[in-house]
Amino acid sequence: LSASWIDNATQYIIIPMQGEIDSLNVSVSAGILIFEAKRQRNFNS
Repeated sequence: LSASWIDNATQYIIIPMQGEIDSLNVSVSAGILIFEAKRQRNFNS
């Protein structure tokens, strides 16, 4: 992310990753965040 995006952020979320990959695209990141939010809230699909 550019410095302007980081400077204007109100929160930071880190997705831990293993291996040689050092970034994810926005749609993959959003899917991971939605899945984890649902998992933590114990929603059943």
